[in-house]
Amino acid sequence: MQLLNLKNNCMATQHKKYEYKATKYFKTTVHYSLISQNLKPQLSSKLNISASRDFAKSKPLFWCQERIQNKWFKPNLTGLFPTNRENVYWGCRGRYQHLILFVFKDNQECLTVYYFENYFTRNLDLLIKNL
Repeated sequence: MQLLNLKNNCMATQHKKYEYKATKYFKTTVHYSLISQNLKPQLSSKLNISASRDFAKSKPLFWCQERIQNKWFKPNLTGLFPTNRENVYWGCRGRYQHLILFVFKDNQECLTVYYFENYFTRNLDLLIKNL
């Protein structure tokens, strides 16, 4: 397993990078389609990013949902929570098992997702600087 050194002896597994492009726009939701392929994808080829309606106690700003077999899969993949950097959000799959960073570009036209398998931390500053 390859490791990424992040200063101060903080280590993270190598991340997987996914590039998505916005394909459909709605009032509070944007659908994204995968434009870069990985050999073994951890995420679906279509993502639904929708504004949170503040029903969850965790209070994410957005929700991410995967499309599996032509249906939007429930429950949601993760909530998107703000970071110190503009247009960068974090979430996780499982109970804080896999860290996922979401980076929006070009007025949310492009979405880059960084998936850290079997790694989670709330100290995101060093990870974000190294993206």
